[in-house]
Amino acid sequence: MLLGSSLLSFLQHQEGVQTITVPADTTVCQSGDVCESLVIVLEGQVKVFRPATNGRSLTLYYVNAHESCILTASCILNQTPFPAFAVTTTEVKALAIPPEKVVNWLEREPMWQKYMFGLLSRRMINLIELVDSVAFETLDVRLAEWLLARADQQPIQITHQQIAEDLASSREVISRLLKKFENNGLVELGRGTIHIASADALEKL
Repeated sequence: MLLGSSLLSFLQHQEGVQTITVPADTTVCQSGDVCESLVIVLEGQVKVFRPATNGRSLTLYYVNAHESCILTASCILNQTPFPAFAVTTTEVKALAIPPEKVVNWLEREPMWQKYMFGLLSRRMINLIELVDSVAFETLDVRLAEWLLARADQQPIQITHQQIAEDLASSREVISRLLKKFENNGLVELGRGTIHIASADALEKL
């Protein structure tokens, strides 16, 4: 659910709402934290993930421009601690909304209600797709889907470790699969980059 111009104007003129800038690679929230504000991203991206005891992690979703973190909203509404980690992947410009505003607007502001319920619906779909992917698809299929979803970013600038975190795998396994893809002519690997050589072949996977 994108942030419409009317809602954006409303938010920017509300007392207590602040515009903030956060550098890239900053941990903005970690497991157990009390959420002191709900952040709506205007520019940039935040990754929300769950770490595992074995050192691996699972990316739950990304918060992009005009979006917010539904886990943060849930923690504010239910007064519970944050159950994951949130880290900026780029510099982020955002609006920080006080918890009391989040609650009050849900009771009386239709624009805010529509935005928040739309965001919840979208995140639920994302998480169901994630569960289906992890439970029912092989890793090579999930990697092919991951690459195709970023075909317009070529060359894709990312480390094998970051892909492993997105796909709940290990760096070694991802590197091995990417090398297999390269040997089969599907991708071309560089230092910190991946170029899709055959989107059609990835589609067939």
